[in-house]
Amino acid sequence: MPMNVLEVAIYAMVLTASQPRPYECVAVQPEGVNCTNGLAVASETPNGVMAFNTGVQVIKDNQGRVRLSNGITTHFDSSAWVAFKNPGGQTLVSVRKTGPFRFKFSNSFQCEMIGPNQDMARCYKP
Repeated sequence: MPMNVLEVAIYAMVLTASQPRPYECVAVQPEGVNCTNGLAVASETPNGVMAFNTGVQVIKDNQGRVRLSNGITTHFDSSAWVAFKNPGGQTLVSVRKTGPFRFKFSNSFQCEMIGPNQDMARCYKP
């Protein structure tokens, strides 16, 4: 199964939330995603772990919770926002789905799928 390019783009935004800038991500062969902000994922393990080229891993459990190996955790609220919090409990950035293949971040950026084959995503400030 090909890696989800939009998912990689979203986690790339979380990892760069302190200094966000626009970027695009594209699927590469044989299996991976490269982003123009310098982040990349070479592959995803069968249990859903994504390892970025920075060494940070995105780890998903059976209940759909996500944590990053650098200590960032996710917290869902009742208004459909997901907060990504650092180990001290401070929110780095929040995100919510606003439409098919489109997400809005609390830092005013949006990430969305682009391309006819869903093999590209972009994150930008509208």
